[in-house]
Amino acid sequence: MDRVPPEVLLHVFEFLDGPAPSQVRLRDQPSDGMLDVVPQLSQSLKTVSFVCKAWRSLVLPSLFRHILWRPKISSLSAFTLNPIPLLRFLEDKRLDRGVTTFTMVVDFVDKEADARHITPEIRSVDLEWLWDQLFSVIDPLRFTMIAPPTTLAAFMSRMLFLDDAWSFSIPYHILSLARTKRGSPRDKSSSAHIETHLSDLQLSTRERDTSTASQSVAASSSAGIRYRKPPACPLFTIRPWTSILLNEGSSVKVYRTYEFFLRRPPSMLGALLGCEEHPNNTPLIPPTIVDFNYIAVFPLSSHLEILVQHLPKVERLYVQLAPGSGNRLLEDEDELKYIDPADLWLERNTAYNSLMRELTAGTSLAGIAKNWSSLQVFESGDAEDKDSWDMAVEFIKRSGIKGWVEEREGVLVKLDEDGNEPGAERDIDGHIAPDDAPTGPF
Repeated sequence: MDRVPPEVLLHVFEFLDGPAPSQVRLRDQPSDGMLDVVPQLSQSLKTVSFVCKAWRSLVLPSLFRHILWRPKISSLSAFTLNPIPLLRFLEDKRLDRGVTTFTMVVDFVDKEADARHITPEIRSVDLEWLWDQLFSVIDPLRFTMIAPPTTLAAFMSRMLFLDDAWSFSIPYHILSLARTKRGSPRDKSSSAHIETHLSDLQLSTRERDTSTASQSVAASSSAGIRYRKPPACPLFTIRPWTSILLNEGSSVKVYRTYEFFLRRPPSMLGALLGCEEHPNNTPLIPPTIVDFNYIAVFPLSSHLEILVQHLPKVERLYVQLAPGSGNRLLEDEDELKYIDPADLWLERNTAYNSLMRELTAGTSLAGIAKNWSSLQVFESGDAEDKDSWDMAVEFIKRSGIKGWVEEREGVLVKLDEDGNEPGAERDIDGHIAPDDAPTGPF
């Protein structure tokens, strides 16, 4: 075996390499242990690394291509998070530039802040230090955070509405940023362009009167209240991300409460879109994002209306509002106790009606072109419900709108003026799992 060229050995070892859990499970129910399942192929590759030093040097980059980091945190205000030991290891082993995906799982909850129904805060200087430390060493194609909603908001320097959080009881959310290829580091002019774009978005957001939150901001301003500019979150512009994924998990428990439809979940959606009261009135999504993925299990239709009314200017939208094929939620009697299943589907259907309405409208009541007109691909993660999907397709046909056609089950595409579908260059989603990736447990 010593005479076998390294190139041949690497080719053989590639057959023992497979997708990491973080590549195929980002649309599952968020939890702190959702990525703990070890793929069988990864174990085989690890065994190969024990054969000899030569083989270990060949497979080591593959073993550390997908990093899962669980930092130990005891306080957010004192900020005890320290990535330096991990980064030093990657640099010493020359594995730093081979990192393709980096997933950060934070299980810390600030109990004192939760008890007071406030979002914990992290100093801006600490966050800037963290992102600078990480991205000065690694250059991933995807960066993912799995954390409790309040902790995730603290890392984004934003606030959450927590008055109704108890009724949702959502332990974890997933926020992921991705790109399909690496490029040269962004220069100052690119950074200035992003800042200018965000300022424009902030101005346009303030001019909208479609939401109560925006109206309250305007009322406060007229009363002489001035807010300082919310702190920027460098994570969103530290790389030219093209795709964003937000997985807010299951909202099923809220359906047990009286007048559940009036509740408001603890969500980062409004902060990402910049359509809430200060400090969430400045969008976090940069202009480089052209692909938006939103996953939630039976969210309230009133909550999804935030996305419907404030969709960013993207080319592709993926939405999943019901449990996936591997989710046994609807078979769990304890989980559905005191819940009328009809309420779940009614809210889901109402949400899709809103999506289809905007997809076929394209312009506002005032005749102003909306960001929906920039959309080229709409994908539903709920196409397994064939009857509902067929109804959505029929709705598109009857609306009389030109250009939108069904490419395949679950996917609608917008034809150009010549009747051509979007080309191969629309493969902009860094969150699509490999075609041969398993969808169930490994």
